[in-house]
Amino acid sequence: MNKKGRIAIAVTGIYAFFPLIILTGGKSEAVTVFLFASIPIALYWGYRFIKNDISFLKNDSSNKP
Repeated sequence: MNKKGRIAIAVTGIYAFFPLIILTGGKSEAVTVFLFASIPIALYWGYRFIKNDISFLKNDSSNKP
């Protein structure tokens, strides 16, 4: 995994903590707010998936014996 991937996972983890706090609030609109707050995470990882830029998912068949 390269440095860019480690930074992306760390930032995603930190950002995902805040929507989870909202979800545990127990209010009726908490699920809606959680979904809207999670959209940036889904968009970012979807973009990286489409661009094939997720280093820890790449299949490196050249290292196989």
